[in-house]
Amino acid sequence: MVTQTDEHAASTGANGLTVQDAITEYIMSIPDENKRLIHPELSKFARWIGGSNTLEALRPSDVSPYSETFGASASDANKQRIAAVKDFLNYVKKKGYIDVSLAPHVRVRKPTLNAGRGASVRRRTGEVQITRQGYDEMVNRLESLRQETVRLADEIERAAASGDVRENAPLEAARENQGMVIAQINRLESTLKVATIIEESDRSNDEVQIGSWVTLKNTRTDRNVDYQIVAANEANPLRNKISDISPLGNVILGCKVGDQVTVKAPSGEQKFTVDNIF
Repeated sequence: MVTQTDEHAASTGANGLTVQDAITEYIMSIPDENKRLIHPELSKFARWIGGSNTLEALRPSDVSPYSETFGASASDANKQRIAAVKDFLNYVKKKGYIDVSLAPHVRVRKPTLNAGRGASVRRRTGEVQITRQGYDEMVNRLESLRQETVRLADEIERAAASGDVRENAPLEAARENQGMVIAQINRLESTLKVATIIEESDRSNDEVQIGSWVTLKNTRTDRNVDYQIVAANEANPLRNKISDISPLGNVILGCKVGDQVTVKAPSGEQKFTVDNIF
């Protein structure tokens, strides 16, 4: 027997499934008593991330800034908000709509003292090192968000003119969306102000740096895999770009060819040898 949810997923297809379509499907799958609490939070997430965006286009670096809307508080309310979004992201991963789990990237930000050799220096100085490609992508994203604020300003003006502003749900939603977009703009502008672009010609292949491509050999399976080490804003596991503050990126930063490293993973410790830096 094919349920309404199954028909919806089959007709849409994983490749073209939008965030809003996936949220609708997910809400239909949960008990009625949970919908009242979860639906509003997922609606906020959809407005923030862009409900018309396809799931396959989402990257960890797209969803992780959403955590900034929670502030630095680990209150019960924030924990519930985080849980709602994480449960949804776990759902779409389990359904096979995304290849990489995004749920771990939604969490309350806390200061951390654990950093790699190069990362600790960068955090103390406030410097952010990014590749030329990453810089250009951030500039394009910033311009797109600025255009979005113009559209939202028009939407707010229309909503304000449509009735009593004290009980105007479209106005409230538009203002909330505007606040989230402005927060993203501020974050990107702050990052770009302190960004140092790592040009390919400036990089040395003597050791692993931000922007380096690295060939790692898994000592247990004897299989090779290539990764590029990038700043957290650029991380995209689907394109083999891993963050310098991820467990693997952090431990190989500063390594040279021939070095061996051990990475703690949910499945247990994994050992790698740095085979090549390019």
